[in-house]
Amino acid sequence: MAAAWAAALAFPLSAEPLACPGGRILTEDAGADAALICSLAARATEQLATCGLTVPTPVTIAVVPGLEEHCLGLYHCGEARIEILAPGAYPERRMTGDGAAFGPVSPEAFFESLLRHELAHAALEDMPCPFPSCIVGQEYIAYTMQVRFLPEADRIAFEAEAAVEGHVSRDILNPMILMMAPDIFAQRAWAHLSQREDPCAFIGQIARGEVLLDYEHP
Repeated sequence: MAAAWAAALAFPLSAEPLACPGGRILTEDAGADAALICSLAARATEQLATCGLTVPTPVTIAVVPGLEEHCLGLYHCGEARIEILAPGAYPERRMTGDGAAFGPVSPEAFFESLLRHELAHAALEDMPCPFPSCIVGQEYIAYTMQVRFLPEADRIAFEAEAAVEGHVSRDILNPMILMMAPDIFAQRAWAHLSQREDPCAFIGQIARGEVLLDYEHP
């Protein structure tokens, strides 16, 4: 019994989720950041919709005290639940690991882009996939949507840091790079999408399973 009480004190119960205006997004344990998260999530949802990506309703955005090392955010498939850290935790995190590609991006724009990344995963919950996993296609869309709607100055700074030159082949968008160096994957994915004649149409083709960036592993 004592151990149970100790565990309860160490991991307090989460507060009841609060509905953002319109009820499409819920926040959990966001405290003073709830209004900011609601506003940014609403804008991100509208931005994703311009590329045909529909965020399911409702989605809960929970602010958690910690995530695994190098993890910046987490979407729980089948639960319509996103876990992020408080906004103040990201200025340093964007400089290393998975966020390194976004080092030149302002902290405010980065936090908003992170919400957009995770909401894109929510929109891709039912993305067709003929293989056990289509992680490359999923992350391609999430990262490119993260970059596409950055403020112009931040997007230019991201592109300058990426310095990906010449034709970008699908072959370099592989799961090994994604797992080992997600920051490089993000740079390559954006460079690849930027070379499409109609970027949003291409995103739609991936989301509908008409274009596969993944392949079956032997």
